[in-house]
Amino acid sequence: MKNKIVFLFFFLLLCIGLNIFRDYGVPCDEVRNRSFGDRWENYASAVAHTGSFSVPFKYKGHDLTHGPIFEISLVFLTKVFRLTDPRDILFMRHLSVFLLFYIGTICFYLLCLRHFNSWRLALLGSLFLVLSPRIFAEAFYNTVDIAFMVFFVISMFTLLLALDKRSFLSIAVHALMCAILINVRLIGLILPIFTIIFFCLEFVYTGLGQDKIAGLRIFVIYVLLLVLLTVILNPILWLHPLGNFIWLINSAKNYTFDGRCDFYLGRYRLWTKQPWHYAPVWMAVTTPLIYTALFCIGCVDSVKLFFRNTFVPYLLKRNTAIFLLWFFFPLVMSKGRIYDAWRHIYFIYPAFLIVALMGVRYIWKCIVELVSKKISPIMRIAFIILLVFSLFDTAFFMFRNHPYQNLYFNALVGKNIDDAKKNFTLDYWGLSYRKALEYILKNDRSQQIPVSASNQRDAIINADILPNADRERIIFVPVNRSKYFLTNDMQNPYPHDFNEKYYGDEYYSIKVDGMKIMVIYKLNPGNELLAH
Repeated sequence: MKNKIVFLFFFLLLCIGLNIFRDYGVPCDEVRNRSFGDRWENYASAVAHTGSFSVPFKYKGHDLTHGPIFEISLVFLTKVFRLTDPRDILFMRHLSVFLLFYIGTICFYLLCLRHFNSWRLALLGSLFLVLSPRIFAEAFYNTVDIAFMVFFVISMFTLLLALDKRSFLSIAVHALMCAILINVRLIGLILPIFTIIFFCLEFVYTGLGQDKIAGLRIFVIYVLLLVLLTVILNPILWLHPLGNFIWLINSAKNYTFDGRCDFYLGRYRLWTKQPWHYAPVWMAVTTPLIYTALFCIGCVDSVKLFFRNTFVPYLLKRNTAIFLLWFFFPLVMSKGRIYDAWRHIYFIYPAFLIVALMGVRYIWKCIVELVSKKISPIMRIAFIILLVFSLFDTAFFMFRNHPYQNLYFNALVGKNIDDAKKNFTLDYWGLSYRKALEYILKNDRSQQIPVSASNQRDAIINADILPNADRERIIFVPVNRSKYFLTNDMQNPYPHDFNEKYYGDEYYSIKVDGMKIMVIYKLNPGNELLAH
């Protein structure tokens, strides 16, 4: 029965993903990510053909904080399947990101199963991950942060295997996963640090410390494989590995954001000037409240675990320490130096959910132990109903607002979800431009349709996912020559030269639970600007 339920869950998830991956728009980072992958794939191919490691181009901003391995793999798939049409390429990329997320969800299940030794808690954790609206939506188009989160989960799972098995195979697999992690984002270096710390603790607190030669052998194998694989998997390191690696670290530490701003708590702030509470607040308002409540309970129980007088197994303490460190260390280390919500630290979210599962376990234990036998069944049923209702409410939001699950906000933003736009940036990915363009194309039969947008680049990027015949009908022009003006900037919806003389009333809007995230304005009939 257990295997059937688990299989059914993952089978349904796969079916859902395969049916909806074509529904999402194109994120604003798409062009940069693809050019990044193309640049380094071409370099790797040139090295293979010529044997020369000289780099024929200058390093760009993306090179300073990211590794190209996942983007290179997407370029490779594009060539394998001989995809040339932008629409086909984008669909392939969306499907690839989802399939990676799908694998990550399975690995998260295995990680939870290994820690809790309960398939029910492990499956509940996977359900929490899937029913996390922002994570789920970005699992179709975010090739950096979702990929990094998945590889972090896999690396954590292989870390526990390596600590428990202490075999060459487990160490080799973990080194490989760490190398891939570092080559997706440089901040992945914290995982090898965790590995070294907990292997040292193993030497001190377990019998492994008695065999110092075996312990040293494991440590040396891991370090050597990690260094070797990190260099092999990252073309940026092929020329001058040590020098370039040190340069990458220093560049990442001193990386600037070109003076750009982000809308947060009702005001625009420079990306480099975000307050320390930026990430915690964003997490709090965009995560289902039940998860946050369970996380807080799980944190209390986890801390108490280390101070209990009763015997607590070492493995339980070790794993709990790993998960708490996984969540809190990057969160504290970020110091607000992130932007576009909290996507840069999505990789700590699985740890957040594991601690939330600890909260579930603690509540269940309290109900069983602290309540009389007559009341206990009622309390258990009440807790299950609360959990199911909360999950159903989140799932219903995701269903009715598809494909804009990434704009989920909970009740903490205010009495009305529309209050969110007063304090937080909304569609910063620019995904809603796709549906806006599709609506115009469906309702305007003109052969040529002049369009402008508050962010012209995002609109142009989203046009790539349209069928070729539709792409040819859309012409992007300055705002004073357009027939339609599109905006997803709800804080500043009008362009500087917007004038009622030239523009009519709102033509169409896209909403999430009544909150406008995209507005289309149509030029007033008979406007002379359009005629010229």
